[in-house]
Amino acid sequence: MKAIALDELRSVQLDLLQKTADFCEKNGLRYFLCGGTLIGAIRHKGFIPWDDDIDIAMPRPDYDQFVKTFNQPDNYYQVVNLDINPDYAYSFAKVYDNRTIMNELHYPGDTFGVYIDVFPADGVNEVTQIKKIMLLHKFLNTKKANYYHRTFSKKIINTFGKLLLLPFSAHKIAEWMDNEARKYAFGSVPMAGVIANPLGVGEMVDKSVFDSDIYQEFEGRRFRVPIGYDTWLRSIYGDYMQLPPEEHRVTHHTFEAWWKDGIQK
Repeated sequence: MKAIALDELRSVQLDLLQKTADFCEKNGLRYFLCGGTLIGAIRHKGFIPWDDDIDIAMPRPDYDQFVKTFNQPDNYYQVVNLDINPDYAYSFAKVYDNRTIMNELHYPGDTFGVYIDVFPADGVNEVTQIKKIMLLHKFLNTKKANYYHRTFSKKIINTFGKLLLLPFSAHKIAEWMDNEARKYAFGSVPMAGVIANPLGVGEMVDKSVFDSDIYQEFEGRRFRVPIGYDTWLRSIYGDYMQLPPEEHRVTHHTFEAWWKDGIQK
């Protein structure tokens, strides 16, 4: 197998984003950049220089329709989520290139192709809803994580947590997160956010943030961002236009990626 370097990885991810965006445009589905990808679009007009993934979100009805209709048997771009794969253990979907293999070093068993993350946006009626999902996310990380680059004390804590969570599968915990996120329909309450895998309570913003979209440049292409992106990003990150200290300008992801045998790239 041929290893995929960072520049090539980003090229594959960008193609995945373009394919997903084109499908949404063609089928009348809403999507928008989110997380670090949204910051990258606004601050850098592309990837944050030390970032190595792409995140987008869709209002829950569009997300569900996308997951149901995107996969085609002759297409090497595929989507996977809790409904498609009984062993899947994330509360959001991934669109991946099945000509590739990517191993997550922190989470053994997570072997997708190179992917982008696709998050649902839901109604949010209470901060406790987000805090509950965040707690479940800690349980999920404990259940899935190995001991890669962990201190001795964290290994002890992690082992104890795994014993407590032994009766529950990672898939089931992710389902609990998904169910809690679905409690309030998108647009049915005054607040909304991307809470199935939340970055914090700042995800809870006025639903008008997502009332419409505008186009923003990302790596020389144009993709949709929510009209209230500044309100949303400031709620989560504060002054997101300020660069972090140099020692924090590092990737938080640990993976290895390859082209499958026989794929000429």
